Amino acid sequence: MEGRTPLTGNGKKSINKLSSATSLRLASHSDRTSDTFVVQIPKDQVYRVPPPENAKIVENRTPKDNVQSKRKIGRRCCWTLLGILIFGIVIGITIAIIHMLYIPKCPKFSVVNVHFKNVTDPNNRDQGQKNQHPKFEFDLKVNNVNERMDVSFGDGKTNFVYKKHDIGQGKYPSNSQRGLGTNNIHLNLDVGSNGKLPSDLLKTIEDENKKIVIMSLMIHVPMEIKSWIKNLKKNLTITCDFDVENLTKKSKIMPNECITDF
Repeated sequence: MEGRTPLTGNGKKSINKLSSATSLRLASHSDRTSDTFVVQIPKDQVYRVPPPENAKIVENRTPKDNVQSKRKIGRRCCWTLLGILIFGIVIGITIAIIHMLYIPKCPKFSVVNVHFKNVTDPNNRDQGQKNQHPKFEFDLKVNNVNERMDVSFGDGKTNFVYKKHDIGQGKYPSNSQRGLGTNNIHLNLDVGSNGKLPSDLLKTIEDENKKIVIMSLMIHVPMEIKSWIKNLKKNLTITCDFDVENLTKKSKIMPNECITDF
């Protein structure tokens, strides 16, 4: 029932008989002027499943080039996505390496030398030195530890502290350094607003025996670290705690290194 039955000689005859019978019936019904027509078709001529020949015809009409072109497009998309992924990985690694090479680091500071002028008791000074105020001179060593980044400092201020007493003030000069550069900064500090030094400091200065005195130098200065990839600006506070042996013209500074709030 579901297959296609080939036409034989008897089949052709039956078709001819069917057509003749159908024409007679149509003629007879037309004579009756009726709007209803009945057509009878033998069951062996009804197909419920398309014949297999139709599938072969469809396959022959479907071009194989379409299948191959779809495969090529899929391969191209895969290679394109793989190339984008590799490119993204390379870019990410390059950016990470650059950031590692250009991480800003704070310069290192240390007090190299200190010189006290007119710090003795005014009553013990010479006639020409009585009207001169005490002064402090510092030599500060600044080392830029950044290999590929420059450092610049703006105008700042400095304070000289002894036992929590602010005994001297001055300015920090603006300067700049290349990568791995070293500068020696000279600082001139004047005595405090009252123009007097603490009494215990005067006693230590006038003592002929050499004594080690702990002092502090505080610096507040704007700093900028620059490179072609990034810049960093920061208001830096530098604290230098150092030991001074013999507060005279031949003062000796113990080895020290300042700390910062970087």
